[in-house]
Amino acid sequence: MTKLTPRTCWTLSDGHPGMMSQVIGLSESLGLETIHKVVNRRWPYSWMPTLWPFGTPTKQLDKKSDSLAPPWPDVVISCGRRSVALALSIKKQNKGKTYLIHIQDPLISPRHLDLVAAPEHDKVIAPNVIKTFGALHKVSPQKLETARSEFKDYFSHYENPFYTVLLGGATNRYAMPQEAMEDLISSFDQILRDYPGSLLITPSFRTPYRDLLKTHFANHPRVFLAEPETFNPYFGMLALANAVLVTDDSVNMMTEACATGKPVYILPLRGHENTKPIRFASELIRRGYAKYFDGIIDFWEYRPFNETARVGNLIKSQLGLR
Repeated sequence: MTKLTPRTCWTLSDGHPGMMSQVIGLSESLGLETIHKVVNRRWPYSWMPTLWPFGTPTKQLDKKSDSLAPPWPDVVISCGRRSVALALSIKKQNKGKTYLIHIQDPLISPRHLDLVAAPEHDKVIAPNVIKTFGALHKVSPQKLETARSEFKDYFSHYENPFYTVLLGGATNRYAMPQEAMEDLISSFDQILRDYPGSLLITPSFRTPYRDLLKTHFANHPRVFLAEPETFNPYFGMLALANAVLVTDDSVNMMTEACATGKPVYILPLRGHENTKPIRFASELIRRGYAKYFDGIIDFWEYRPFNETARVGNLIKSQLGLR
């Protein structure tokens, strides 16, 4: 294991919100001075095998990437296969003094890294691999409590209880059709018809057909629709929720929903089948964390899980951090 007294940390991702949430969430749990770097390898490096003899990190980057230059950090936390080669290059430039943590399957042998935190469904096995249930993320009890205080007045004119809705959408394995959005709108109409309270809806950048949502619920007194590009009080909506509804396309979103300890309902998306998120949703239901939404909302209790805190504590123990 790398020997160091860590103080500084870089987190690396390609800018994908889910990956950023994972690396930043883990770095926050370590309590290190952290800088997030959005990075992408340019051609031809992007086509080279991860362990191909590579040049300096800067030489590999495209023009839109953040700089990777000395002074090198004590710790690098990366996520996604595109950042693995850059993390390895940083360690090489720093003469092996940088401790490398990778989240998800690195698609190379874990022995090339100091530690890997991989979800159970990734099937990565090695002595330095920590298996996680679901994704790491930035949701914590402390952040939720802060957000509750910050946003309770903002949402005070909406009728209680609050049903917070986390919407995903198209992925590299799923092209969300318009009919899927129409199904969701129909479910939301049913909730508003059959139950008191308000819907607090937060689409993601991946959510198509948001114009249908905006038009359908324009000026509705019991519906708040966040704008991901401008104003999205995500933590406040999670903190104030009495129940959370989340689409079945994102392990990240489903894990964050279950970190609240609130009842979680999975919203199946039309045409979305046989993917890792689908299998993860089934496991959440089997373990009692969630239910599929069938038109009925009730309330139950479970112990929320927070794999970010667990993994962070294991890493702090290895690195001698308090």
